[in-house]
Amino acid sequence: MDNTSKKIKKIFFLAGEHSGDLQGSIVIKQLKKIMPEVEISGVGGKLMKEAGMTCIHNSDEMAVIGIIEVVKNFKILKHIKADIQNWLKDNQPDMVVLIDYPDFNRMIASYAKSIGLYVLYYITPQVWAWRSGRVKDFVKVIDEAVVFFPFEVDIWNKDGTKVNWFGHPLVGKAVPSASKEEIREKLDVKSEKVVGILPGSRTQEIDYILPELLNAADLILKKYSNIEFLLPLASTIEETHVRSYLEQHKDLKVKIVRDQTYDVMAASDVCLVTSGTATLETAIVGTPMVVVYRTNWLTSILTKYFIESEYIALPNVIANKKIVPELIRENFKANNIAYAASEILENETLRKQIREDLKKVKESLGEPGAGERVAEHIANRLKELKANEQ
Repeated sequence: MDNTSKKIKKIFFLAGEHSGDLQGSIVIKQLKKIMPEVEISGVGGKLMKEAGMTCIHNSDEMAVIGIIEVVKNFKILKHIKADIQNWLKDNQPDMVVLIDYPDFNRMIASYAKSIGLYVLYYITPQVWAWRSGRVKDFVKVIDEAVVFFPFEVDIWNKDGTKVNWFGHPLVGKAVPSASKEEIREKLDVKSEKVVGILPGSRTQEIDYILPELLNAADLILKKYSNIEFLLPLASTIEETHVRSYLEQHKDLKVKIVRDQTYDVMAASDVCLVTSGTATLETAIVGTPMVVVYRTNWLTSILTKYFIESEYIALPNVIANKKIVPELIRENFKANNIAYAASEILENETLRKQIREDLKKVKESLGEPGAGERVAEHIANRLKELKANEQ
């Protein structure tokens, strides 16, 4: 071990929601292997904590979506922001690593820079989708960016920040445990057709989205009697919360599955997926999907005028064409969802084309091991920073 690595002390990570917790945990786990002596603190969830991070706040406290919800939770977020700023000031970490969660993380980045800390932004804001002018604001308060998608490199380079792409960390991670047939047998699925229902990883998403997905499932059931539904539950969601909705749909055969999301995707003929990371995971697994999204009415109206991308589903964005159906805002209706899902279920040619297109999307995301390569990059950057202090 060289002298520079011995002097490395602290890194602060900040992930404000479940998807960031997953990505952060992959990086932290590898960092601990490369630099066992490093102290990692921050804000995250169960996965980052298990990977070796000391949490000063849990990301579950911050998992709010929509303008109205942010306003409602303003006091909580303000309190967490103050705690983070005090921690940064008192502990002076060698690096601050911010993961996704853009509006809150920009404030933290600004403060961290103001007290002389090095800021690396991992999973940069989706400026290609909406509010593209944010790039200039972020470039002022970060030292470098590590992006998820290759097309993002030019976006951040153009505005003058250091930027790297190491591939997408879900490649090699979003892998089912067995074949489609074996998983169905393991899950005791006996029906001819299987539909996966993925309503999101936040309680608010469940409340906004799951009821209409279940209404769509009712319509699908009327068309196909020999069908089952699988609902993988995120670690952030209580089963009792989901069951309160299922009780209103007595005729549906919905099997709740915990900690086997990729298996559910692989076992399904089509998945009904809430827009977000899960759409990319489903694409990597290779299952056709219908992408849906809805939030509160005010946020829905406002974001309609901010979104600049033609698509919102990540597979469509990456391919720059419509591979899978998107049903959002006023199109998010049970009959539309049921129709789109049924079209995929009935049309083998369509399913084959979707799978081929999803395979190309996966191939564009790089080789497995991206999260580990990000960790190696962070370790090398830390050594450079400490060496420059000499």
